Amino acid sequence: MARGARRPKSPFRASLEPLYTLQISWRPGRTGMGTLTDIHRGQSLLETSQSLDGLELLAIASRLFQEGDPHGFEETASALKLLARNSKQPLLVALWKLLEQTGWLGDMSHCWHCGTEENGSMFWNEGHLLCGACGKGMEISAGLRKSIAALMLGERVMLSEQNAGRWREMIRLILQQHGVKATDSIKS
Repeated sequence: MARGARRPKSPFRASLEPLYTLQISWRPGRTGMGTLTDIHRGQSLLETSQSLDGLELLAIASRLFQEGDPHGFEETASALKLLARNSKQPLLVALWKLLEQTGWLGDMSHCWHCGTEENGSMFWNEGHLLCGACGKGMEISAGLRKSIAALMLGERVMLSEQNAGRWREMIRLILQQHGVKATDSIKS
């Protein structure tokens, strides 16, 4: 959109930091977007301590939503807002929201194959939540499912390291199933 804006002598280079709001002006061209004429950098979207998580979220969003895709901006913006306001597992919450908005996640209260609602453990297999009759896979406790739902609503929930690891693995498996390479912090 801003050809040459990152060059060392560009007057716009200092304003083009990721994770900031930008107010831009451009002159329409005969073809394409036109020419960038002015940039004013606004406020930061995240606290400095959240910058790495924000960049990671943007990297995954750039793989989920390809250039020219009509979707992506609103979905990424809402995930960034969740990242900014959550204090417990902020990256996992933001990524889960992003995956929900892509349509890659279903309701976590029932089996995605038969619709059976289970109060106990269910299984995660190939990105699907299954009851015992429909399949097996990684066991997902009712507590983890409830914790994910509560964290998505912004409630304060203590998530054990084991459950956080399972949730990370669920996200990694969904991304892998759809051909999106997971980043290192999702893998660990």
